[in-house]
Amino acid sequence: MSTRSLRGRLALCGATLAFAVTAIASSSRADSEFDREIELLGDLLEIREGAVIADLGAGDGDYAIALSRSVGPGGTVYATEIGEDERAEIAAAAAEAGADRVVVEAAQVRSTGLPPHSCDGAYMRGVYHHLTDPEPFAASLFETLRPGGRLVIIDFPPTWWLWLWTPDGIPEDRGGHGIVPEIVVRELEAAGFRRRREIAEWPSSNFVTRDYALVFERPEP
Repeated sequence: MSTRSLRGRLALCGATLAFAVTAIASSSRADSEFDREIELLGDLLEIREGAVIADLGAGDGDYAIALSRSVGPGGTVYATEIGEDERAEIAAAAAEAGADRVVVEAAQVRSTGLPPHSCDGAYMRGVYHHLTDPEPFAASLFETLRPGGRLVIIDFPPTWWLWLWTPDGIPEDRGGHGIVPEIVVRELEAAGFRRRREIAEWPSSNFVTRDYALVFERPEP
């Protein structure tokens, strides 16, 4: 068997194991844990009635749908994803939930895909470590937020559980699948953000990923 074939099989086994372990951890998450995340996100983003919030890399849309209840009749939660199928799934879930304040938009690799100064707050949950070109994306994040706007990054440091399952195109200096808080802070501060707070253990932490949260603000001029 060639080295390449062996590496491919190992990567497949690692990815399968990581997926299975993550699925088990996710399926065991209590509803109260999810509710606690939503409550914390609302507090950290300082969501008020009429606010415009962006869920960047919204996944299945659960978080965007839940937070849309906090923005009130005049508010909006943008839910972005790169894939057309993912966007369709979010739109269907929002429609089923009656969440008409959720607006699904196409995400971009190098930008948020949203207009400048369009949002009062934004968050990325388990997404930032997937960035393949973080510098222009961080600059786009900064432009997307209005002055005084909040940004919450929820992520996890690289872990040996996922060492064979590193997403393609990730810069080598990021250390594998995940990202340490120091790199996130360095990149976002270089884009103009000011760090406000760090939560060392986010409610979604489990035996696979030790999730943390970083809170930033776009400074007032």
